Amino acid sequence: MRKIVNCDKIKKSGAESDEAFKMKVLLCKLGKRLGFEVDIEEGQESELGRLGIRHDVLWYEKTPEWFKELLTIIISRDDLTPEYRELIKKKLDLERYLYAAFEIEATDVMTKAMKGDISNLSKLPYGIIVVLRGKPEVKKMKRKVEHVRNRFEKALMEFRLLHGPNNVIVCSFSDIEELCRRLSVI
Repeated sequence: MRKIVNCDKIKKSGAESDEAFKMKVLLCKLGKRLGFEVDIEEGQESELGRLGIRHDVLWYEKTPEWFKELLTIIISRDDLTPEYRELIKKKLDLERYLYAAFEIEATDVMTKAMKGDISNLSKLPYGIIVVLRGKPEVKKMKRKVEHVRNRFEKALMEFRLLHGPNNVIVCSFSDIEELCRRLSVI
């Protein structure tokens, strides 16, 4: 859903857990409270067009006037290569830019899927993976089973070693709920 007006009108998808749906609505309300345009279950908008990567929740800001003015100045020059001119034109056409994207994980996922989430968020200004903490650590078949959040943290640190710094963080549902309490969203 693009440009959500009322977060309470979001519909739950068939395979989505109650916890994931509640978090999606909460992130929508938080984004709206902070003054962002909010999209749900959409691909991010960029000068590349609509990408195949879909995020659970996206927060957008209007493109700042100073940036539009700078792009206008750049595009007025006659010494630009055609490819660069096209890039500037596409940036100038964007009404908003992506500020933050959220992936919500309410179940245990494989490490490969974790790294996919991290990769999809890694080039964004703020990429946030919100994880339902899960059951306490237990011994299972003579080995310790970790919280999914801890596994995400390890996957993120490995990804950073391989691909360099990024703006991805991993937090729990309760972290987002606490932020909402502090900002009087709930």
